[in-house]
Amino acid sequence: MTNRNIALVVVFSIISCGIYMFYWIYKTSEELEMEGQTGALAAPVILILSIFLSSIGFLLYGMYADANVNAIKAKRGIPTTDNKVLWMVLGFIIPIVLVILVQMEINNLYPEA
Repeated sequence: MTNRNIALVVVFSIISCGIYMFYWIYKTSEELEMEGQTGALAAPVILILSIFLSSIGFLLYGMYADANVNAIKAKRGIPTTDNKVLWMVLGFIIPIVLVILVQMEINNLYPEA
């Protein structure tokens, strides 16, 4: 999993008018799927839904990310937290906040070496 600078993710998303956010969703979906292995949705499906049905795609990504993050935590013996509803609502209303929260969880699970 890639530990990314959250501020740069936000800045790149703003500068690219949201295009970087779609790239970020695709890459983190792939990484979360490889590590979490919940098999809920494939990364290309999430990307397509996020691009064409923006709010619905981000809503589903929030659910998907929570399931995979919790699967990774469970494998490591870390207590899981149920952020599904929060992440789904934020994905529907304010996607950039969802991006920040998911990247924070990823950074906490995979600190820089």
